[in-house]
Amino acid sequence: MTTPLKSRCLILSSSMRHAFLTTALAAVTGIAVLAPVQQADAASNLFDLFRQKREAREAAQQQPQPVQQAPHVKQPVARTAKSAAPANVAKPAAPVAKAVAVKGPQIYDYRPEKLVKVDFTAVDMQVTAAISEKEGSLAPSALYTEAFDFISTLPQRADGLINLPAKSAEKQPDPALVTAVLDAMKTTDVKAEQSLAEAIVTFYATQQTLLWSDGLSVSSRAEEVMALFERAEEDGLVSAEYAVKVPDLDFDAAQKDQRIREIAAFEVALTARALRYALDAGEGRVIANRLSGFHDLPRKRIQPDLVLKALEDAADPALVLSNFNPQNSYYQKLKEQLASMKPEGKKIARVAPDTLIKPGQNNAELPKILALIAQKAPAGYLNSYQDVFDRHKDGTLYDPELVTAVKDYQKLMGKTPDGVIGRATITALQGETSSVKRERILYSMERLRWLPRDFGQRYVFVNQPAYRAQYFDQGKEQLAMDVVIGSARNQTHFFYDTISTVVFNPSWGVPRSIVMNEMMPRILADSSYLDRNNYEVVVGGKVVSSTAVNWSAVAQGKAHVGVRQKPGPNNALGELKILFPNSHDIYLHDTPSKAAFKRDMRAVSHGCIRLADPRAMASAVMSTGKENLTKYFGKNERGIKVPSGVPIYLTYFTAWPDEASGKIRYFDDVYARDEGLAKAFQKTEQSRVSSM
Repeated sequence: MTTPLKSRCLILSSSMRHAFLTTALAAVTGIAVLAPVQQADAASNLFDLFRQKREAREAAQQQPQPVQQAPHVKQPVARTAKSAAPANVAKPAAPVAKAVAVKGPQIYDYRPEKLVKVDFTAVDMQVTAAISEKEGSLAPSALYTEAFDFISTLPQRADGLINLPAKSAEKQPDPALVTAVLDAMKTTDVKAEQSLAEAIVTFYATQQTLLWSDGLSVSSRAEEVMALFERAEEDGLVSAEYAVKVPDLDFDAAQKDQRIREIAAFEVALTARALRYALDAGEGRVIANRLSGFHDLPRKRIQPDLVLKALEDAADPALVLSNFNPQNSYYQKLKEQLASMKPEGKKIARVAPDTLIKPGQNNAELPKILALIAQKAPAGYLNSYQDVFDRHKDGTLYDPELVTAVKDYQKLMGKTPDGVIGRATITALQGETSSVKRERILYSMERLRWLPRDFGQRYVFVNQPAYRAQYFDQGKEQLAMDVVIGSARNQTHFFYDTISTVVFNPSWGVPRSIVMNEMMPRILADSSYLDRNNYEVVVGGKVVSSTAVNWSAVAQGKAHVGVRQKPGPNNALGELKILFPNSHDIYLHDTPSKAAFKRDMRAVSHGCIRLADPRAMASAVMSTGKENLTKYFGKNERGIKVPSGVPIYLTYFTAWPDEASGKIRYFDDVYARDEGLAKAFQKTEQSRVSSM
């Protein structure tokens, strides 16, 4: 009688290892008896566990289930002449296990916030108002403490001096007229974002007041807010998205009912646009996390009901709204630069995104590229190649004559003269134009809205397109260095967190994506590969030999193990790493390979940030001198807590003020995120304007 295999076992007995090795690494019948590992502690993080289970289910659905029997058990066969197999008939080869690929974050098709009707039809204004008075109206709850503090300190954050005066006592409209306007709101047809629409209905139903109307006329407060909307372009916003139809100044008193309906529509529309402006200015027009899985930025700092209460109480609601825009020096410099840039009179042709032209190919974008070179190239270059450009100005074939011309221009730009017209070459050409620089400033102003208004006095700031990391103390740059960031395939995420620990002599927990996508072919070919290269394999919290693992099951996503590289001079993380625990497994670290720091384009890592001077950064965040770190280096891994958490911002700005000069510097859109943001801008504007 045969002994059944344990369904969750990853450590093979000696007889099973023998069978595993003799079946060309991947006998399917040997894999089928292994059930998926279900222990959460075996996954590198919770996201890996979810992904692991999903992939296991998908693999089970796509592959037929073989007969479950142990591969090393031989079935008894009667030794008779009739049953003997012919010697010259080859046995069918066992199918090779197909490894499951681990997919990284995806780029999304951006979808703007859905717009809904601000619907008062289901609300009994009088009943709701009575309940509101009994419950204390819109007093902020404990859940809204942070948002309430945010609004209440806006004047101080603006310049440290301004205090918003409370709305002065003024003659209130006739209560009966207010009631009539509120009732007429049930006939209005105004659309807004879902959360804003709900807040508007609640506000008017409970407060029983008008924000923008003096009786049947538009108030001066409303005029000031609309004037702010007209200046929205100064802050990188779009005026058309806050447009409101204003009732005529002159009206027929005999048409009072019609006028009441017009005032009701105006009240609801202006309130909706004011809330939209506050949300856009304080958090951004675009919801960053809808752009891609590489964005991880929180929202919900702006609470619409508290904004409405602030607008109701303020004598200058336009000032309240304008103060939702970032007030830091970076934003002010970008805004000043935007004001100095005028749209170009002649629109320069834009090359289609993701254009790639190799020698010998035909491409319709080629004439645009040649036109850009002709506009930007120095006179000496044009004297040499003007005839070539003239002969090819309308052609689409990238022939040898043009390849030579492009290579020479690439040399002038300081780029690799490979003759391939790709993103780097096109970005260098278009990046020199005023219109592209202006767009990058707009994108940077938007991205600043995704971050906290106050970075703090002490923080680390990494701008990925600049390949630069900075350390600030007392708001001043104390340290700056070059960095290497993730490749276009393994992009570094855009998020912020808090540095907590510096780990010396670190081990490297190899991400599952690297194990599955890059290391697995070597492991399947040689199960001792990890043991021989200073790696440890962890199963169920225990270190085991890599030769004792059923790698075929792991490759198919039916089992999971942890892999880590032990400390040492060849460890991928070098002598230290700086941790700010996050779900993306991203951190700052050293590297034994320094060659990438000599390149202009340094987007080559698997997503983490490699530091040019890791000891300097470690000593900065630990508030100690470099010389005091010596005692931590050795053979064993050792983590040292950072005395006080240091905020870190992993950002993406293709236009950013230089710390020394204050001038705006421009950087290549290494991950093509400007392109994605441009599309999101377009979709947002189209959705909003078409609904008005």
